Amino acid sequence: MKKNFFGARAFAGAARLVAIRSKLIVALVLFCAILASCATTKSAGTGAGSKNSKNPYLKIEGGRAVITNIDADGSAVHYGKSVDGYSDVTVVDCSKSESRNLVTVDLADYEEFDMDFNFSCDLKVVDSTGAQTDVIWMVNEIEAGFPELARIKVPSGEWTHFEGAKSIALSGKRQFFMSAAGITRENVKLYIRNFKLELICDNIGKEKVKKVSWKNEPSLAKAYEKYFDYIGFATPKVILDSSDVLTGLEYQASCFTMENEFKPDFMFAWQSPSRLQDFKGEDGKTYKVPGNTPVMDNVGRILKIAKSLNLKMRGHVLVWHAQTPDWFFRINYGGKNAAYVDQNEMNARLEWYIKTVLEYIKDWEDKNNGGKRIVITWDVVNEAASDGATQTNWLRTDSNWYRIYGGDKFIVNAFRYANKYAPKDVLLAYNDYGCTSVAKCGAICKIVDAIQAAPDARIDVVGMQSHIGMNTPITGANSFETSVQKFLAKGVDVQVTELDIGQDGQSYNSERLKAKYKEFFKMCLANRRTETKHGIRGITLWGIIDERSWIYNSNGKKQHPLLFEGNYTCKPAFYGVLEAAAEEE
Repeated sequence: MKKNFFGARAFAGAARLVAIRSKLIVALVLFCAILASCATTKSAGTGAGSKNSKNPYLKIEGGRAVITNIDADGSAVHYGKSVDGYSDVTVVDCSKSESRNLVTVDLADYEEFDMDFNFSCDLKVVDSTGAQTDVIWMVNEIEAGFPELARIKVPSGEWTHFEGAKSIALSGKRQFFMSAAGITRENVKLYIRNFKLELICDNIGKEKVKKVSWKNEPSLAKAYEKYFDYIGFATPKVILDSSDVLTGLEYQASCFTMENEFKPDFMFAWQSPSRLQDFKGEDGKTYKVPGNTPVMDNVGRILKIAKSLNLKMRGHVLVWHAQTPDWFFRINYGGKNAAYVDQNEMNARLEWYIKTVLEYIKDWEDKNNGGKRIVITWDVVNEAASDGATQTNWLRTDSNWYRIYGGDKFIVNAFRYANKYAPKDVLLAYNDYGCTSVAKCGAICKIVDAIQAAPDARIDVVGMQSHIGMNTPITGANSFETSVQKFLAKGVDVQVTELDIGQDGQSYNSERLKAKYKEFFKMCLANRRTETKHGIRGITLWGIIDERSWIYNSNGKKQHPLLFEGNYTCKPAFYGVLEAAAEEE
């Protein structure tokens, strides 16, 4: 049985939700208005002592609206009239108005805000000639092409219901208005009732978004523990040096991924080999491999932190075209002028590296954690598919791996070696971005096919990085869900490995981000792994707070892609993720 999250908790979240929405509801019986630039205009604000502040048909919650009203003596606008059996009707005699637009709500207070507009009203237009009137409710936002919220051609003398909703970024001082285009004012009277304009955006109103610590709200890990193997976050090493952050991570997560520290550059500590040792390759020949690197001390310290927090980890990453030293591919581990080694020698180096890393971690877990796994998944290969994949060419070609192998053999071998040296209860993943692209999804499926065709290779998971945006379709045709289901059809599970949601050029609106996160997590829940079918088995967000996100300053525009901000305080998106879990119950 599904339960409402806030009803189930009945914690101060109901009041908090109101504050988080920062919602301004302006219920107005409308005013005949003229733009402030007109010399004959008199202004009436909504503060104490102003004429309109005493108007019983003006209601403002959590904020304020400024109405520019030309009718100081009441000759054009009449409030609270009884018309057609309705009370509280506003009558506007347009023949007495000098306004260019007949009804205007001033939005100047919300310049440069990204607004959600919800509008409705009942309107009767009486034209003395009996003509129909094309009624348009709109915002004069130039950059959005003068968006219309509602437009109906109405017959004279009949009540018509108008409603509409739109998201609009206000680039300047704007107005919401009923257009007078095509209306002969001398012939027209307006009758308006049940007018409601709802404006929603960040920081509107008297109550600002409450900053609540992630340690003082429900735990994401707890909320999702019966649905997924884990809920996790990517963390830079500097965060793991903060006891305060560790406490919050321990509470909110069940798993974490190091952003960098398990990548080859970090494992090698940016050192080229100073001494060499022998390693026998699978071709039976002996090859020279580094003897003084990788340096695993840092890995040991991170494993110790994970153990102390009782958190699992994802290992990221063994084989990647980036953050892998160039000398690893060269004869005698030389510089860029040295030739590449042949495939047999590269196989030996690849096997040695995977063996060294995986055996160190297994031995550490056996010695220090009673043999229980801390690293539960490895991204064995990362980002090997081409962004411009075709049916005949689907691999990334701009990598040292491809320059040596010219095909997918290094990918298959990486999974063979990982299967050889990883414990059988550690999942092996192929990880990539752009998975919603039809071509990229197809390329990843070909990679999965190649791995599965090798009898001694194992692949358990496709890792979908999930750097998505507000415009990314989550469900429906050619959506994120479509790619999930294509991967599951290959007989593997899916992990969401690097989730964040960028703004796709839009202005930031916390309520829309909340809705997008909720939609995404509901899709994940609908496709979760069960005992009888493959599915999504874990979700990792790529970062904790916006300010440390890798896309925070993207092309000079601030991004707000995560669940927390500032001093690890909860954003509305956090509550959207909680709501998705609660509604599943």
